[in-house]
Amino acid sequence: MRVRLASLLLMGNALACDDVHVFLARGNNEPYPGRQGVLAQAICTGLESCGYEDIAFYNPLPAPYCQSVTEGQANGMRQITEYNERCPDSRLVVSGYSQGGHVVGDILGGGGGVFFQDCVQEYAPGLDADSLPGSKIVAAMIFADTRHTAGQPYNVFSGAGADGLFPRSEEQVANLARYGDRLRDFCVDTDPICAGGDIVDTHLNYFDIYTGEAASWVQEMVAADMGSTSTSTQPTSTTRATSTTLSQVSMESSDTIVTETETSEAVSTTSMAASTDTSVESSETTSAASSEATAESSVASTEALTSATGQTSAPEPSATSAEPEDADGSGIALGIGRGAWAIAIVLSLQFML
Repeated sequence: MRVRLASLLLMGNALACDDVHVFLARGNNEPYPGRQGVLAQAICTGLESCGYEDIAFYNPLPAPYCQSVTEGQANGMRQITEYNERCPDSRLVVSGYSQGGHVVGDILGGGGGVFFQDCVQEYAPGLDADSLPGSKIVAAMIFADTRHTAGQPYNVFSGAGADGLFPRSEEQVANLARYGDRLRDFCVDTDPICAGGDIVDTHLNYFDIYTGEAASWVQEMVAADMGSTSTSTQPTSTTRATSTTLSQVSMESSDTIVTETETSEAVSTTSMAASTDTSVESSETTSAASSEATAESSVASTEALTSATGQTSAPEPSATSAEPEDADGSGIALGIGRGAWAIAIVLSLQFML
């Protein structure tokens, strides 16, 4: 009974609405929420009602790249749409890194193309920037994108003039440009994935170096949307941040199961960075500030997107409290399987991660 009560309480929290709600699409082979966990924490610091949600898609090393990004786009659009329908006053933020950047770009600008190992991703339109739920997105960020396209108005950093591995079509970049100053695509010129560079560390350290800058920009966009003249918010003792991870994503709305972990006084980066292995405790805690919880997540199988019946199975990602070896950059390089720089990425990451 106590476990059931705890589950019901968690479900109640999951249905609550945040003033600001962040959607994260992680990099290849990363556990939820991946490197962007620190970014979500920084965005939510100082905001009285803020939380994040992982876009659910299956993307370990063996997963076919095209199926993973197709699933990520479909699930991401669905999660954003359903959240907006449930919480129409919430301001939405979307962020994606590396393969997750590809996913976010597809969510906003539409997907489709030919990628690693000549896999084909069918065309699928993205969210319209001027109608719901796209119009409720106050800030969108893409980091180290495999589909980075040179010379776009939303590009920032030194790689703005470089193409990534698979530049987008004219139609897709035109759709992305409709988000105007709400979108930023971060790429450094030495990044081998988004700019054809040759420094592996560049691809891996965006959130070690640029988290503060990116989070400040998001908070400015939130403040502007609120009609506030303030461009920064100081943390207070009432600040609360929530993290939500989909434990199952079904193609039927009524079958969606959500679990949520809530942390109080979000001041440490680890409080927002949920791992993929968790047990829900229903016993009393003596101090909310010292409690740590992580959310167990599983993702919908790639078969869910092609199933004519709309049924979904949800394979479990491997449970770990640390990043898996060869997370992100190496997975993409393995998918390429050609080019000396790709081999260098694989070999380097084996020692770095």
